[in-house]
Amino acid sequence: MQSVIIIPARYASTRFPGKPLVKLADKPMIQWVYESAEQVPGVNQVIVATDDQRIAEAVTKFAGNIVITPKTFSNGSERVGFVARDLNADIIVNLQGDEPLISTASVGKAIRAISNEPQLNVVTLGFALKDESDWRNPAIVKVVVDDQMNALYFSRSPIPYMRDAGFCAIPRLYRHIGVYVYRKTFLLEYLSWPESVLEKCEKLEQLRILERGVKINVIESFNLSPGVDTPEDVPIIEKLLNKERVR
Repeated sequence: MQSVIIIPARYASTRFPGKPLVKLADKPMIQWVYESAEQVPGVNQVIVATDDQRIAEAVTKFAGNIVITPKTFSNGSERVGFVARDLNADIIVNLQGDEPLISTASVGKAIRAISNEPQLNVVTLGFALKDESDWRNPAIVKVVVDDQMNALYFSRSPIPYMRDAGFCAIPRLYRHIGVYVYRKTFLLEYLSWPESVLEKCEKLEQLRILERGVKINVIESFNLSPGVDTPEDVPIIEKLLNKERVR
């Protein structure tokens, strides 16, 4: 099966404008993400999908593949789908542009899962959530899964609500990692659906899928890959990247 990673990257982030171009150590973040994507096993091509000429120029400087998209998309998967329409590929990976520390092995595992199981249309990643501050943090998306590792719900709120006690780490509660592996045929169907009620409430594109009754399988990642959500995250991620270089 042909697999392509598409990295959606927009300049006009509400919380952190220009985020893909922020320097981490000696490279813009989009370059870190792109170079990690190239290391994912089983991937045939990597493309950056952006609506901004500044990002396009930065990608061109490191000889990356770029496609300019319209500005009118409501989420990254719509932008990725716009590019995917014209590709000769079976599997499309939406890799968020703010994940420079993504576990390439975990993404490869998700690609293998959807390749080997024809009933799967969407696969994503999760990391066991064991810290109360992460559970309470609205910038960290939580996901709870059933005993088949299919997502029951994603939320920015602390889920599940622990009625009789304070927070405790429980099985099948994960911190969501911003990767979606789609069967291309399904992704194109997703593009025809209107924004859903829960998606609008939480600003989480994957809820459009759950509201349609489609399963999202969650692959457990054993490596946490914290993303860059705010300017305050930059020195933390830089430190982690430098530590990875030393290894």
